[in-house]
Amino acid sequence: MPVYAMKVTSKSTHEKTDKLFIYTFESPEQGTRTIVANLTNVYEVGDVVAVAQLGTRLPGVVLKPRKVFGIDSEGMAMGPVEAELDTDLSAQFEADAPEGRFTVTLTVEVSAHYAEDAQALAAKAIGKGKGTLVSAERA
Repeated sequence: MPVYAMKVTSKSTHEKTDKLFIYTFESPEQGTRTIVANLTNVYEVGDVVAVAQLGTRLPGVVLKPRKVFGIDSEGMAMGPVEAELDTDLSAQFEADAPEGRFTVTLTVEVSAHYAEDAQALAAKAIGKGKGTLVSAERA
């Protein structure tokens, strides 16, 4: 699912916390979406904002329906944009990138007497989520 330009049509504070806003976003083709958002980006009625739809894959996350303090949130507000409503902004926000092959380089430090032992210990450490990412590049 893509990221589309949508207009803020309403904004209210969440009654259970002062750290969240409830927004309504609308566009002719996408209809209406209610999104609960934090104070990182604050929008005003009339602003045009990039809105990632449910099902959109972004780096590190796939957007799923969720409730935030009892309010259904139907996507993610990505930030203000200068675009016509319903413009597909997926490429600009690296949304729904195709799956590809990556070469990943990790550094793991272990103590051992021999290289063979170090290799076995490093493999175990990686399996336990230990190690430092050096790089991840598309192959």
